[in-house]
Order: sequence, then C-alpha cells, then structure tokens
Amino acid sequence: MGQRLDDIYFTRDFPVLAAIGKWEGDGRTDGFLPPETIAEGLQRPLDQVMQSIGRLYHAGLVDAADATTFGGEDYMIRRLTAAGLQESGLWPKSGDLSSALEEVLKREIQVASRTDPERGKKLQILLDTLSDLGASFAAKLAAELLKIFTSGH
Repeated sequence: MGQRLDDIYFTRDFPVLAAIGKWEGDGRTDGFLPPETIAEGLQRPLDQVMQSIGRLYHAGLVDAADATTFGGEDYMIRRLTAAGLQESGLWPKSGDLSSALEEVLKREIQVASRTDPERGKKLQILLDTLSDLGASFAAKLAAELLKIFTSGH
C-alpha cells in the first residue's frame, strides 16, 4: 500500500472557504467575489486559489459561475451553498445542534436530580426519547426551538 498524500483541504482549500465565508458573513457586498481578492487576502498564488475554488465548487460547497476554458480554471464566486455555510461554521451542522441540545438536557438532569428528582427522571426520559428518535430529529427540534426563542415569541 502506498503512502498517504499530504492534506490540501486544511492547508489550501479550507482557508479559501473561510475567506468566502467571511465575505458571505459580511453580506456579499459586491455581487461576485473575484478569486484575485481571495488570493490577495490570503497572500497565495492566484492559480493555487483558483484550484481550491474549483475543488470547493465541485464538492458542492461554493456556488460559482464556472468560466473555465482550455486556458485554465476560472470562477466567479456567487455564494456559499448550504453545505458550504455549514462547513464554514456560518450555519450549524445537524450534529452540532443535536449535541448542543443533548448537553443542555444532561446539565438540566444533573441539577434536577439534586433539587427535584422527579423532574430529573422526566428529563432523562426526554433525553432517552430524543436519542431513540435520532440526531436528525433532535437537530430539527433544536433548530425550531432556536427560531422560537430568537424571534421573541
């Protein structure tokens, strides 16, 4: 078996994704994000940044206009996709949401088991039920709860 290749995702591609994420988080100020702006900001060669954008685009993390020709890759970035928003950290991943809900319930169970054992038992049943229903359901529930609490209702 051959030797594993060096990682290019975290050394090259993720910094480009993070730069696009920062632009996205700032409100996509200019319609399209030119790769030259990313290369300049990261102080990396344009062709290397363009290759990273291409990999991110083909992986479904970046929505871009593909202007690639026989002369080389060329992309104008429109936005991050839903997967790109999650990968960059701008949107939570379902595993993050379900884990956060689980942690909150565990803390509440610990407190309640000392102060109100009956409530602690009920919370444990809730945690067990959520675990049985799966992380996807727990994430959806957590997202809906966040919407309710952040909208002021």
